[in-house]
Amino acid sequence: MRDATTDPADPDDEALHWAGDEARGQAAPRLATASDADATAPDAQGEVSAAVTPAVRPTRSRAETAGLLATGIFAGLYLAVTVGWVISVQQLGYPGLDLAGEIMWQFAEFLAMVAPALWFLAVHTLTPEGTRHRGIKRVGWFALGLGVLVPWPFLLLGAFG
Repeated sequence: MRDATTDPADPDDEALHWAGDEARGQAAPRLATASDADATAPDAQGEVSAAVTPAVRPTRSRAETAGLLATGIFAGLYLAVTVGWVISVQQLGYPGLDLAGEIMWQFAEFLAMVAPALWFLAVHTLTPEGTRHRGIKRVGWFALGLGVLVPWPFLLLGAFG
């Protein structure tokens, strides 16, 4: 077994990566140690050692940024649709008198309020990162969901019916 004092990248770091990560250029990040802090501190002449380089932050591509922005916009729109259904459900009443019909009516109201959130989660989950043309598919499914899940009672009767 190796000693931690002799090898700075010791067995504790082995748990942070899979075999072959180095070959793909995905080495695991190391925690800063006292020797790293000494190397980054300015020496007597005020220069930082060139042996330690600061970590480079990965940048997002334009497509990733646009996808993230579109997802955020659609999240806000789906939240508005959910609020529209909540307001609609509070204003509508069941016109019948039987118990079975009342139970089905209340269950349908519940589904109407929850459907936008379920649609959003389904689209977000079913278009994972490796999917081809993920952004276009995601935007298309989000737009279709907004068209299907419009709170018609709220739009047709108004906010205060």
